[in-house]
Amino acid sequence: MTVLAAAGSCAWLDPRLCAAWLAIAAALIGASQLLCRFIAKHGQAAPILETVLAAFTLVYTFVYASLPSALVMVGTRASVMTGGAMMGAVALSCTAEFVISRRIGLAALAAVVLQVLLITVLTFPSTGPVQLALSLVAVLCFFAYVLRYALHREATVRQMAAATALAQAREAEAASANQAKSSFLATMSHEIRTPLNGILGMAQVMQADELSPTQRGRLDVVRQSGKALTDILNDVLDLARIESGQLELRPEPFDLRELLIGCGQTFAALAYGKGLSHDLTISPTAEGAYLGDAGRLRQILHNLLSNAVKFTETGGLSIVADYVGGRLEVTVADTGPGVAADEQERLFGRFVLLDDIATRRHGGAGLGLAISRELARRMDGDITLFSRLGEGSAFTVVLPLAKVDTFAQPEDETAPDTAPGLRILAAEDNPTNQLVLRSVLSQAGIEPLIVDNGAKALAAWRDERWDVVLMDIHMPVMDGLTALKEIRRLEAEEGRPRTPVIALTANAMRHQIELLIEAGMDDHVGKPIDVAKLLGAVDRAVSGRSLASRLQEVD
Repeated sequence: MTVLAAAGSCAWLDPRLCAAWLAIAAALIGASQLLCRFIAKHGQAAPILETVLAAFTLVYTFVYASLPSALVMVGTRASVMTGGAMMGAVALSCTAEFVISRRIGLAALAAVVLQVLLITVLTFPSTGPVQLALSLVAVLCFFAYVLRYALHREATVRQMAAATALAQAREAEAASANQAKSSFLATMSHEIRTPLNGILGMAQVMQADELSPTQRGRLDVVRQSGKALTDILNDVLDLARIESGQLELRPEPFDLRELLIGCGQTFAALAYGKGLSHDLTISPTAEGAYLGDAGRLRQILHNLLSNAVKFTETGGLSIVADYVGGRLEVTVADTGPGVAADEQERLFGRFVLLDDIATRRHGGAGLGLAISRELARRMDGDITLFSRLGEGSAFTVVLPLAKVDTFAQPEDETAPDTAPGLRILAAEDNPTNQLVLRSVLSQAGIEPLIVDNGAKALAAWRDERWDVVLMDIHMPVMDGLTALKEIRRLEAEEGRPRTPVIALTANAMRHQIELLIEAGMDDHVGKPIDVAKLLGAVDRAVSGRSLASRLQEVD
């Protein structure tokens, strides 16, 4: 703009004068940039630099405004109009300086006012006093408006800056609160899973004993109650992952028929126990393998099937799968009481239970459907509901999954025939968990050596050879990860063969498992302990098929 102003002014002024003005203006612009950089670097150490910059701005703006002043002095209508427009533009540009500093902004505006006063003095002999007075009043009113606008702009910018700072502070506060909530949930998950391990672990051990029908029935109640509590805990953790954006999907090839049969079998006994029919229909177009997170799809279907069995008293339930337009559609239908039209969308809310709290006959925390819909939407799909009161409900899961040629065979979670006589070292500080672990392994013909901290585990590992080490994470004296680090370091220094170390911990969140594997664990078994999963992990470790090695193969 500076170059354009100098070039255009040549129509009325001497080109040499315009070139000189352009050179001086360019030099002042360069000096201004250097001074601003210096102040940005040393401004806090030298507040007087603001005054220096204000004085420099006064000189710079005065020189800059001299070109439009010269055009006004030429006296032709065109030159006066051009000079006035340029002077107004310079005055308005001064308002930007108020945002930086009121002192600097006033200096810039004062320079323009001085130029106008200078023009007034120079034109006084050739202009009538009345005309001169009126023009001066008009110009001063213009500058008063500019000053008012500049102060308003300064206030607005400062308010916006304050609002932005407040929003950033609240965002940081919310992030901190979210982090605190995540830490709280992780801690509570660990603390709740530890006593649950004693309940469910000993229930599984007792299940193998000779029990009377009455005792076995009571034991089933204990196991079902413990499992219900574990499910609620998992739902709350899933909800926390969704809210914090930490929920991750693991797309892998899977066979649809095997997944649906497995889901159906999980709830078949409950359905038949209530006298309900149970059907599965897969259309020819839906048969085959898909690429998707089978675990999350299974979780969604389990929630839907659990509700269907829970709320249906007569008739039955069905699973119908179809593949239309590149989308997998799985419908879980029942002949239950149905849901009123005005309640259907609310049903997907969090902690929503449609039966009155005082007359409830069914358990649950009201999270299953909310989490299921969130999971479906994370997979770019959705869940829809069609229901009529007295006729039943049909929940349809729609997912845009691509078909593939191969799929991963699911692992057999039945307890393997672990070879008796294995030398197993276990580090566990909780006496109840020690009893559970010893009882579970004893039933498999294994007598473990159990120590109560990582330091004792490290000492026992150095003294003898072990087939597998089961390592808790949170222990006194030395925690499990520190002990693991020392084991891996000594293996490398002494050339000892790698000992499979399995994390046996209540740290069950996915990111926690990943951190454990990255730290050098070979596998992970969460608490409460599932006997089949524990013995399966031991079997994999002995045979070299640990979780860590399988992840390396995938990579």
